[in-house]
Amino acid sequence: MLELKGKLQGKVLIVEDDETTGPWLVKRLAKTGLDAVLANNKEDALKEFESNIFHAVVTDVYLDRDQNKHAGLDIIKAIGPTGTPLVIMTSAADLEIAREGINFGAAYLLEKPFEVEKLIEVLEKLWTEPRGLGAILDRFLDLNSLTNKEKEIVRLMMKGLSNREIANVSKNTEKTIKYHFTTIFEKCGVGSRTELFNSVFPT
Repeated sequence: MLELKGKLQGKVLIVEDDETTGPWLVKRLAKTGLDAVLANNKEDALKEFESNIFHAVVTDVYLDRDQNKHAGLDIIKAIGPTGTPLVIMTSAADLEIAREGINFGAAYLLEKPFEVEKLIEVLEKLWTEPRGLGAILDRFLDLNSLTNKEKEIVRLMMKGLSNREIANVSKNTEKTIKYHFTTIFEKCGVGSRTELFNSVFPT
């Protein structure tokens, strides 16, 4: 069981192939009371996950040793269904990667470089509020007084769907979806999908 008062207690899998960043994160997290385990490629990460109980997984998206620019997303796809809190860290944080990661179960996106205190803060939020980004999105939608239809459209947008795809899923015309986005942008005080995403999940 996690103890969130005082020092954190829990087991965290760090997936990072950088020879400096990985050990540094493990060492810093250990000072907070966490048991951090390091894996530097997808294969080792999945083996560690299968043989241990982790309270969270923090993975880089780009793992050069795997020669796979999206190896981190493959890890998220594999671990996401288990319900284990997942955090993406990347030096190439962009909307597309964030959407994919969220769609496959990631809860937070950390853009490198970041202070270890920020990661600790994220882990605390994940363990006290397991729904992670989903809860943040719900609060944002309620705060801006979006209708149920508008909320549905925003959630579909967050999964990376185009206007045409949203229209098909929600059984509306593409023209209607564009109209809804105009209203959504006005209510949220933004001018584009990217601005809307960044308003909900600032990095």
